[in-house]
Amino acid sequence: MTRRILAWLLAAAIAIAAVVAIGWHVLARQIETQLLAWAEARRAEGYTVAWQSVAVAGFPSSFILTLGQPRIAKDGWAAEAPTLQATWLPWRIDRIDLAAPRLAAAGLDAAGSAETVSGTVMIEGGLARQLIVEGHGATARLRADDIGRADRVRLVIDRFDPATKDWQADSLAGKATLWRAQPAPHIASQLLFSDPFDLDLEGAIKGTIASLAGWRDAGGTADLTRLQLSWGPLKLDGNATLALDAQMRPLGAGTAKLQGLGPVLDRLVARNQIRASEASIAKIVLGLLAQPNASGASEVSVPLTAQDGKLFLGPVAVATLRPLTP
Repeated sequence: MTRRILAWLLAAAIAIAAVVAIGWHVLARQIETQLLAWAEARRAEGYTVAWQSVAVAGFPSSFILTLGQPRIAKDGWAAEAPTLQATWLPWRIDRIDLAAPRLAAAGLDAAGSAETVSGTVMIEGGLARQLIVEGHGATARLRADDIGRADRVRLVIDRFDPATKDWQADSLAGKATLWRAQPAPHIASQLLFSDPFDLDLEGAIKGTIASLAGWRDAGGTADLTRLQLSWGPLKLDGNATLALDAQMRPLGAGTAKLQGLGPVLDRLVARNQIRASEASIAKIVLGLLAQPNASGASEVSVPLTAQDGKLFLGPVAVATLRPLTP
């Protein structure tokens, strides 16, 4: 009797293992089939989608799709990686985790890259509703011109539709965060401080963004609902609406709450942008206008303006704004 029970248990275990193995391989084939169908659908929409190799691993508890040299592009935008790994766990059907040793992206006369990239695609109703990408060692260029680098960057994309025809519609919406960003030397020489900075942005770009000039000419804008900057002694928390002027320089306005204006004024004096007497008066006036924030630090609210190639904090020009194209 005991032998018979053991034999039944062994047979049941073998049957379960066989079902799991067959089911896993069936789903693995479906993943490859769905990948091909997705790529064909994107190509029908005008995208270029390609890879050199594809494989599915992870048996028996997960599905790990690995693409060799994947690339996707459309309307001047392109992104590619040496390899891209997508991991899906059957008990977490609402997300796909991504990993790549390097990711490069280009578009709008600009390009960027990041090392050791990880990410997540959040899924709802069978469709991607959010993309989160984080990378270290990020660099950025404007055409052949180096802009700078950051130790770490994080992008959260809630909407991406660069070909939208409605200039009031969001073509790109989400968040961007930079940690220890360091501008290139030729840019840093024009700035107030040489310190690396942390920057946190949230908002949306409105209008077709196939090209910067076309976006500008169509009335495109960038609405920044959150703009947080920590840079040396300066801390800024504000919002702004931006566009481009006829010379492709940032143009716009907003408001900001600032901390550390004393060192900013001292720096302006050292650069001969304002006189020491003007800085002294400004410190007195700002001291009267300052209010304590929730943490007890003193801060003052000032208007932000980008105009005529200058960035103004209140009436004082604090930086030169270069054209985004030569």
